[in-house]
Amino acid sequence: MREQELERLRRAVARLMDAQQEAMDATGRALEPGGVDSEDEAQLLEAAERLEAALVDVREILDGASDDVREILESGV
Repeated sequence: MREQELERLRRAVARLMDAQQEAMDATGRALEPGGVDSEDEAQLLEAAERLEAALVDVREILDGASDDVREILESGV
């Protein structure tokens, strides 16, 4: 692989890592407990539980992807 291509790949991966970190921060904020008033608290609770489960899944995926990217960068590929 040419040096220019390698540098482009490094920059792209670095940008991807920055975006992943921002997404992880956002999911972390979304998972923080907070009070919300609603007329139908049962539906709200159900929706919040679904959202929390989805955010946990996304966070795990992003965490794994970050580990993969970090390994690529550290190997010097």
